[in-house]
Amino acid sequence: MALPRVTGWLIALASGGRLLSAMSALRPQRVAAFAVASLVSLPALAALPSPPQDATLKAVVLLSRHGMRGPTVATRCSGPDDTRCLDAVAHDPWPDLDVSAGHLTASGYDRVVTMGRFYRAHYAEAGLLPAQGCPAPGTTAFRSDAVERTTMTAGAISDGMFPGCNPSRLEITPRLYEGPACGFEEARAAKAAQALAGGSWVDLAQGPLKEPLAELDSVLGRFKPAACKAAGAPAECSLATIPISAANRGPIGIASQPAEQFLMQYGGGLAAGEVAWGRLPDVTGKPLAEAIGYVNAVHATSDRMSYMPEYTARKKGSPVLYPVLRALQAAVEGRGAPFTFFASHDDLILNVAGMLDLSWQLESYAPFQVPPGGAVAFEVWQHGRTPLIRLVYYAQTIQQLHDDTPLTAAQPPAAAVLAPPGCKPDATGACTWTAFRQLATQKIEMACVDPKRAE
Repeated sequence: MALPRVTGWLIALASGGRLLSAMSALRPQRVAAFAVASLVSLPALAALPSPPQDATLKAVVLLSRHGMRGPTVATRCSGPDDTRCLDAVAHDPWPDLDVSAGHLTASGYDRVVTMGRFYRAHYAEAGLLPAQGCPAPGTTAFRSDAVERTTMTAGAISDGMFPGCNPSRLEITPRLYEGPACGFEEARAAKAAQALAGGSWVDLAQGPLKEPLAELDSVLGRFKPAACKAAGAPAECSLATIPISAANRGPIGIASQPAEQFLMQYGGGLAAGEVAWGRLPDVTGKPLAEAIGYVNAVHATSDRMSYMPEYTARKKGSPVLYPVLRALQAAVEGRGAPFTFFASHDDLILNVAGMLDLSWQLESYAPFQVPPGGAVAFEVWQHGRTPLIRLVYYAQTIQQLHDDTPLTAAQPPAAAVLAPPGCKPDATGACTWTAFRQLATQKIEMACVDPKRAE
């Protein structure tokens, strides 16, 4: 099994503070008109966002998704009745990424290191970090839950930013982003997802997602009989014959993980003929990277409907936004680290985005997609006596992931300013700290937060 490369970063466990070497640790809204068509032609990479006028960068808190990982279910089926496996939902066997289910891939680790190098150069240029050498103690903080792919992602960012520097330590807090049940109801969350989908999954599947679903159907081919039976379809089924109803997302839910897995394959450097069995360009009539972005509209839409409705977002996102807000508060008051990194998950980033009513479309991706290894930067700027908060989303494009493109100011990652409408952002997308704190505090349900875990 291929393992990510790890250098000298250390892990500080939250329970007891015992140090472990990473080497030993190895192992209701209406849906808006969906911009699927915009994936056909995307603008060239834009320059990085300009800073707020007459302001100085004081701190940044990054909420990041982990890097590229293996499928979260097994690739191979344990037997003919197994349906929790990728091979069950395709005619041909899936490529093996040589990593345990859900773990960071070796290429995923490398791409996150590349993002770390970018953050170091970008924030050094802004005067926040030293351009060379190791950071002073207490000036950086890396936090993660205890999931392998997030801890490894935080370590990769540290390695990319501060190679060879042992002081960059990672604090692992098991279940960091989880809180009390706080009355969360799956049935109510399902209704909220359906409402955000416009009231009917059928309308979504026959409308904006019709073509991406048809193309995925052609790529995946016939499912295994057990998968057909589990979905309530005839034994000879494919994505096109999976039952769907107003309340049942059917093929949209089934196609979500395969679509994103094509991104993980290509982003990880697989040859074109191995990605989606070499079928995507012919089926879509698009170059491979563009075709991957196009069919990932299914994945991005399914996840958006699941995790961004206000009900679900507040219940599940409160224990995520709470520690971010505390880190921002400490930075504004001058007692926190200038650079804080939270390694997290795509659903949690969507939860926070739902709480703050954020929207985005990054270069090469579907609207609302959360790319692997990308992060929302909560930047703290000082304008005279007024602290400002500006959110910027950074992520490698699909082609940059595949090529492991070095990232610079002249060749930057995709970037987009996210302006929370509830805090009255200015022309640069920045809100006053007072307005942002008030908005975030109003959205956080403290009954869903475990303050001890979030400290």
